[in-house]
Amino acid sequence: MRVIDLTDLRRQDAPVLYRKVYYATAVLEIMSEALSTPIEFVVEHKPLGGVDIRVTITEDIEYPIIPLVSGLRNHIQDLYDRGSLP
Repeated sequence: MRVIDLTDLRRQDAPVLYRKVYYATAVLEIMSEALSTPIEFVVEHKPLGGVDIRVTITEDIEYPIIPLVSGLRNHIQDLYDRGSLP
């Protein structure tokens, strides 16, 4: 399983500044087959520093969820570290 890209990335406006909610379409490669699925993820700043990333896959997928969420979380962390999130 490999995360290729996050497309249609948009941020929901929230009244709380330390919590940002995003919606996107994840393009994944699973067993050499491309798959697109909608996701929702939250980037929340912790009180003592660092960020907490929670990923929710909004469609049922015929693949184990834990490796998907872990790979997506790592990809989102890389985007956050580079400043590529809107």
